[in-house]
Amino acid sequence: MTSQGRRIAGCHLLLRGNRWMPISVNKALGAKDRCSPGGAVISAYLSAVVEGDTIVGWTKNSAFSVQEVLPDGTLALLDLTPAKLALQADSADMKASKAGIVGISSLIAGRRIQEQNTGNLPSTLREAAFERATIQILDRIQGHSVVGVRLYDC
Repeated sequence: MTSQGRRIAGCHLLLRGNRWMPISVNKALGAKDRCSPGGAVISAYLSAVVEGDTIVGWTKNSAFSVQEVLPDGTLALLDLTPAKLALQADSADMKASKAGIVGISSLIAGRRIQEQNTGNLPSTLREAAFERATIQILDRIQGHSVVGVRLYDC
């Protein structure tokens, strides 16, 4: 057990079949990391707020990614369009506000980012990832050597 204050724990997982496996946070993913033969590479990076030896919540920047494997064996790039829209949304809303209009660009961009962060995976798979991450993180904060978890002081 630890008497540390508030920290952030990051956990990196890879989907194999229907099981989430911890992987190094530094691992470069490739075609050999498919979730099934001929399938995509599906991973999760889940971030938790930790106080002492307890997970008190999950951060909004926890996300799942689904990357198709291209014919040459490389992974398709992540679609950053929602992030680009989010960067432009606040500016668009401010312009609308100055014109006396209620801007909703920020709300729409936020929803698109949230949709992308789920990887469009079924809720049962996402819940299983959080369960696995919880086990990994709790083991790590109790001092065990654990693959795929990093702790950051706040």
